[in-house]
Amino acid sequence: MTQQAAIVSTCPLCAHELTFRFSTDEIPFFGEIMLVSASCGCGFKYADTISLHEREAARYEMEFDSDDFTTRVIRSSSGTVQIPELGVTVEPGSASEAYISNVEGVLCRIEEVIQTATKWSSDDPSKFELGNRLLERIDAVRRGEGTMTLVIDDPFGNSAIISPRAQRRALSANEAHQLKTGIVTVDVSEYAPPTKSPAGFDFFTDVTLRELTKSKCEPE
Repeated sequence: MTQQAAIVSTCPLCAHELTFRFSTDEIPFFGEIMLVSASCGCGFKYADTISLHEREAARYEMEFDSDDFTTRVIRSSSGTVQIPELGVTVEPGSASEAYISNVEGVLCRIEEVIQTATKWSSDDPSKFELGNRLLERIDAVRRGEGTMTLVIDDPFGNSAIISPRAQRRALSANEAHQLKTGIVTVDVSEYAPPTKSPAGFDFFTDVTLRELTKSKCEPE
């Protein structure tokens, strides 16, 4: 049964009155979660998902194709998302927001950041070509011509891929401790031309997590 509540507080940016709203939801194969959200006229936003069951640090991993695009994904504000085939890692930062989406929605968030970064690199042929190759690989999966792997690590266990095919394992204390908070980083050494630095898309480090807050191709 869904329950709702609200708490009036103060916006940390403008000091005006801010209402935090709380609601619960039951997620199949995961359990009951609490959704927390707040939005202020000054631009401050906050959203998170919190498991109402005690959970251990965990990794969820699933190889997916276009048939898996509707698979539900819970990414809390402490979740680190990876797609190894693209060399992409999205780490949570101080402005990180949680979301409940699906595999396609996560892929679209990452695709939009790559598109932006590729446009920025139009004066660098090698980076521009690399960006287009990554985008083509995403399009190939969307056409049903390949697979990718979605990995989510969460030190608090509040993230999940809701599918019987998703593999879950507990993270060791050392693995959980090493999870970082930061910005979008891309390791594309396997795609970079042999004569180029493995840094590849180093300009991606200037794209903050705010770029991944909401994708235009996600369902509401």
